[in-house]
Amino acid sequence: MDNLFYNFFPQINVGNDLIGSFIQNYDRFRKPLSKKQRSAISGKYRYIGAASVMDYINKYNFDGIYLLLGEDGTVVDNKGYPILQYVFGKFWPNNHTHVLKGKNISTEWLYLFFRQRKVLNIVTGAVQKKISQKNLNSLEFSYPNKEDYLKFNEIIQPLFRDIRIRIKENKRLRQLKQELLKQYF
Repeated sequence: MDNLFYNFFPQINVGNDLIGSFIQNYDRFRKPLSKKQRSAISGKYRYIGAASVMDYINKYNFDGIYLLLGEDGTVVDNKGYPILQYVFGKFWPNNHTHVLKGKNISTEWLYLFFRQRKVLNIVTGAVQKKISQKNLNSLEFSYPNKEDYLKFNEIIQPLFRDIRIRIKENKRLRQLKQELLKQYF
């Protein structure tokens, strides 16, 4: 999908539009939980950090499709691209990840945009790396024309729907495997 994105939008990183105008940021709804708090409420919902699932708890405060982008700590990979997680379903993000959705663009488009956009120029902090909301929102790009965006979105939405289906199916199969192993061994 990265190549498809680039083929549709080869000049996406050259422009004066601000990506912040196309992001809905839900950071204010994050509530960090300590390891001790999490161990007291162990469950089935993902507690997600900047780079990965950190734990499973019995509560969630988000439900839907979101893009998580590392805010502090692990914020970029070794090539300068942001640490991203495309998440869906019920989960609880910690305070080290930005919780985003697309605004007037799909969250999937936003995810693919950030997969091809180096962000080293907006990272601050010598010891602890950070991408602030202000710096994130200030990234310049060229908003695609509506026809190209709609055509592209029409192609990627079924692909992302299939990805979500396969991920759910894999999770269900892993659970079934665990149940069967417990039953027979």
